[in-house]
Amino acid sequence: MFQVDSYLMKPQCKIADLSDVVRNPQNYFVEITDSSGLKGIYENLDFQYLNGAICLKYYGESMLDMRYWDLVDQLWAYVMNLIEEVLQKGEGSVYFPDQPVKIILRPTTKELLLFSIEGSEVTNYVLPKNDFLIALVQGAEQFFTCMTDTFSSDCDYSYELERIVRLKKELH
Repeated sequence: MFQVDSYLMKPQCKIADLSDVVRNPQNYFVEITDSSGLKGIYENLDFQYLNGAICLKYYGESMLDMRYWDLVDQLWAYVMNLIEEVLQKGEGSVYFPDQPVKIILRPTTKELLLFSIEGSEVTNYVLPKNDFLIALVQGAEQFFTCMTDTFSSDCDYSYELERIVRLKKELH
């Protein structure tokens, strides 16, 4: 149903054409589970400023893609804040760390959420609430686990991984 993938931007890449990024993502990004690809860019990564992307698909339809690249570890932390807001208040919103893009989650029914991305254009999707939130938490877990497994000496995501354990308990 949902596909959630995380990517790190290749450190020497300069993006000038977003349509080329979407057409040829492998020229700009390394998928987070590609440990040999990650090791290949390790020497040039700035762990204080990790550019990357979160890609979301729902039944194969792209909802969020490489055009929305940003500080990916911070973006995942913001997404977890958003999930907590939804669980506590029923709805929430968050801006991307380094660009004027806003994600909004708002209930349409008890079982459905409106997922809105407001950037240069606005896109809306009505999604099954629980399945979507679980997919996001699993995507965050995959990202922070892969980062920890691959770069444990350079980054510490133990706080984020603890938050994920709590979120998973709330969602199940």
